[in-house]
Amino acid sequence: MNRAEKQETIQEIQEVIQKNEAFYLVDFKGLKVKDISKLRDRVRETSGHMRVIKNTLLKKAAEGTDLSGADEWMEGPTALAWAPTDPIPLAKVLVTFAKENPNLKLKGGVVDGKALAATDVETLSRLPGINEIRAQLIGLLLAPATKIATILQIPAKDVAVCLGERGKQPEG
Repeated sequence: MNRAEKQETIQEIQEVIQKNEAFYLVDFKGLKVKDISKLRDRVRETSGHMRVIKNTLLKKAAEGTDLSGADEWMEGPTALAWAPTDPIPLAKVLVTFAKENPNLKLKGGVVDGKALAATDVETLSRLPGINEIRAQLIGLLLAPATKIATILQIPAKDVAVCLGERGKQPEG
């Protein structure tokens, strides 16, 4: 890789760092190519991305950015995974994949400018994602309205049942 290519790679990584909020560094040593492909597919399903990057280039690109707090994890075989907004689905995929494939090791990450150790990433993966939280919130907001609608329907139903029973009785 010549100097121009290195500079271009650094600029690409800097753009990624500026446009995204969550970054995770993983050690992929010992993973087979098919396993890395599976991991990349799962990462893409979360709207995330993953790229293997030379540590020296990653360190240069990270200088002066939120990712600079992750310098300690930029050693050995390193892949950078990132998510544009919601960090939780990507964390879940990485943690799950690491449990299924012991050769993948979480090094750490940076979410909203805060460095997270591997144990913190595991904790983050146990939280509900933004879509799950939205669904729970909508459910909570709709529950009272559903109860009110049910209560309002009961008297009308009772009146209809009474009239129906009255109509079945013989006139006397």
